[in-house]
Amino acid sequence: MRRRTVLVLGALALTAGCGTQAPPVQTEISLVVPGGAGGRGDGFARALRAVIESRRWARRVTVREQGDGAAALARFVATARSGDLMVTDPALLGAAAIRHAVPLVSRTAPLARLAGEWEVLVAARDSSFRTFEEFAAALLRDPAGPRAAGGTAGGPEHVLYGLTALGLGADPRLLNYASYHDRDQAVAAMLDGRAAVGVGAQRDMAPHIRAGRLRPLAVSSPERMAGLDAPTLMESGVRLVYANWSGLVGAQALSERRHDGLARLCRAIADSPVWSRLCARNGWVPMYLDGDDFRRWLANEARRTSRVLEELGMP
Repeated sequence: MRRRTVLVLGALALTAGCGTQAPPVQTEISLVVPGGAGGRGDGFARALRAVIESRRWARRVTVREQGDGAAALARFVATARSGDLMVTDPALLGAAAIRHAVPLVSRTAPLARLAGEWEVLVAARDSSFRTFEEFAAALLRDPAGPRAAGGTAGGPEHVLYGLTALGLGADPRLLNYASYHDRDQAVAAMLDGRAAVGVGAQRDMAPHIRAGRLRPLAVSSPERMAGLDAPTLMESGVRLVYANWSGLVGAQALSERRHDGLARLCRAIADSPVWSRLCARNGWVPMYLDGDDFRRWLANEARRTSRVLEELGMP
C-alpha cells in the first residue's frame, strides 16, 4: 500500500510548568470570538474569562462574538486594541485560507496555544470496516467510495479527513465527505447508515463508542488514548498528528511591555488549577505552547491547512 508522508503537527506540550510569576493586572481584556467552520471558540473564551476573573488578573473581562472568521480576522487586524485577544483555532485558519484573508501570523501577535481535543476516526455500527487498515484499503481503491460524515466543510474534521487521505496516497479531491453544521447530525448520519465512517472529537464520539453504536478505527493523538481501543494514525502508517486546538493572538502593534504582560497572563492561565479543572470538565487536553515556538508552529499549521484545503478544492 503506497502512502505519502504528511507534515506532522509540532510537538504538543501537554502540561504547563509550575511556579509562574503572577501576571500584571490588566485594565481590560476583550476576548474576540470569530465565527467559522466547526469552531468552539465561545466556550473556550468563557472558560478563559472564568479563570481571569477568579484570579482577578483583569479589572474587566468581556467576550465579544463576531461573525465570519475571515471577516472577523480582517476586522481584528485593522481595529484591535492592546487589550483585545482573538481566539484562534483550526476553524479560523480554515476560514482564512478559504477566503484568502490577511495572513494571521504576520498581522497579529501570536501569544499561546492553550488546549485542544484529539479527533477520532470512527466506523458506523453496521459498517464493513472493522479496522483502519480495511478502511485505508477501500479509500485507496476508490476515494469516492466510503461516505464520511463530519463537521462543516473546511472545519477541523474535514481538514483531518483530507490530511488522512493525503497521508494514505488517496486523491482528496475525490473524497465523499458529508458536512454537517451540528456534530449530532454527523453522528446520526453514521448511525442510520447514510455514512460508513466519520470524524469527530473524542468527547463527542466516546459515549457512542462505549454504547457500541460506533467503532473507533484510529485516533489523531501522538499516543493511544485511554478508554479507546484504537491505534494512532501514526502507527497506522499515516504520519499525522492533529488536534482541534485553541489559542490566543493579540494586536500586531503591541508594545514589548504589553506583549510580555499578556504572555505572562497566558502562562498563568495554563498553570492555574482553575484552568486544569475547566479543561477536565470540558474534555480538553492542555497543549500549552508559547513564544517563538508557538509562532513557528502556528505558521506551519496555517500552511498545512491552506495546502490541504487547496487539495480538497476548497479555496
